[in-house]
Amino acid sequence: MSESIENGDKPAWVQLYEARRRAPPPRLRPRGRPPMTVPRKSTHIRLSDGERVDILNWQDRFSTVLKRNVSLGETAGILARICSERLDSLDAKEPPDSLSELVDLMVSGEH
Repeated sequence: MSESIENGDKPAWVQLYEARRRAPPPRLRPRGRPPMTVPRKSTHIRLSDGERVDILNWQDRFSTVLKRNVSLGETAGILARICSERLDSLDAKEPPDSLSELVDLMVSGEH
């Protein structure tokens, strides 16, 4: 029996006990859908018919340009980031006093 242990051949019952003590091998990838690279949150908004049509038109335009389906969430995110960058790049000496001034500032860069 000592010969078999020296050769690395362990009895079955020893191998069984050792197998129970070993940690399971790490999974390379968990089951199911892979996690999103950027965490997203579900949001519900109310839009007028005109706003919905505009967003859907932008979704179609982005999908055509990117040659893939762009989701509504991606479309809203792209538009929001474009507006943020536009507003940050403008040199507004004073903040706009009204929505119409904000729109003029965003569209023309002047108010």
